[in-house]
Amino acid sequence: MHPIQFFVFLVFTALTALGLLAPWPWTFAPIVFVFGGIPLIDVLVGEDRTNPSAEQEQRWKQARVWGPVLYVYALTHFLILGLGLWRVWQGVSWSELALLALVTGLYTGGLGITVAHELCHKKEFLPRTVADLLLASVWYQHFAVEHVRGHHLMVSTPADPASARRDENLYAFTLRSVVGSFLHALKIDRTKVLYGVCLALLFTGASALLGSSVLVFFLAQAVCAFVLLEFVNYLEHYGLERRPLGNGRFEKVTPIHSWNSAHKFSNLLLFNLQRHSDHHALAHLPYTVLKHHDSAPQLPSGYPGMILLALIPPLWFRVMNPKVDEWRSRYQAKAEMNG
Repeated sequence: MHPIQFFVFLVFTALTALGLLAPWPWTFAPIVFVFGGIPLIDVLVGEDRTNPSAEQEQRWKQARVWGPVLYVYALTHFLILGLGLWRVWQGVSWSELALLALVTGLYTGGLGITVAHELCHKKEFLPRTVADLLLASVWYQHFAVEHVRGHHLMVSTPADPASARRDENLYAFTLRSVVGSFLHALKIDRTKVLYGVCLALLFTGASALLGSSVLVFFLAQAVCAFVLLEFVNYLEHYGLERRPLGNGRFEKVTPIHSWNSAHKFSNLLLFNLQRHSDHHALAHLPYTVLKHHDSAPQLPSGYPGMILLALIPPLWFRVMNPKVDEWRSRYQAKAEMNG
């Protein structure tokens, strides 16, 4: 995927702005796009299992082509959030407020936390600062600590709050991960987490100055955003386990410990987040050069379609548990034979 293709996210930006500014029923436009349009386009466009050549990868790394689109997104993030705050400040009913918060949270969570996830892996001041601001605007500032220094070390082990277990439903997982991730982040770096809380309080205080309804809207979109993140976390490692080696150690993380999706359109919108196997195997790689791995377990749809499935646990278990069992028989048994 050429880096310029990732600017396709601006379609989602325009639809979200339309949803916030236009009257009903246009408010539903971004919701229909996410949970109807994206899965349909994924089917029509198909999969992309190609990988950048070694020459392309090196050239894109040296040119730092990963940056511009992410920073453009960051500008639109606060533009969309500002539009939502302004719309509510103009006066809306409580039902309208709830719908506007959902529309905004789909954007600030679906794309905002995704971009923050990419930026918080960088070592430089600018990307880390932008990541902190994005996360604080949705009250999930501890993610930058727990994800990089917790989740990546403990992924697909019982100690990781962000790895879903077989037969664990979406709702139980979300509650466990929200609470567990925050508590674990405090253990890792309390100072960094409290700094993020201060940033989030600044955003919250500014919203409160505009009135109680604006404050409720700001907090509601934040909840929608981080719950959406946890829905995605649920998909990414459901039922996958790393083999214990004894003394609290586990086998090395490889591409087989994350669910992959090769659906091209949703991958473009999500900055290759669905090439999650390569991200966990080589966390330092920018999203522009993440590779598809045929050896990784594959989801039958992109993330939006899988979220719809996960919302109905019996259907999720019917589809995904056989895939988990097949994965265990193929990879864990082989690992034990080689071990």
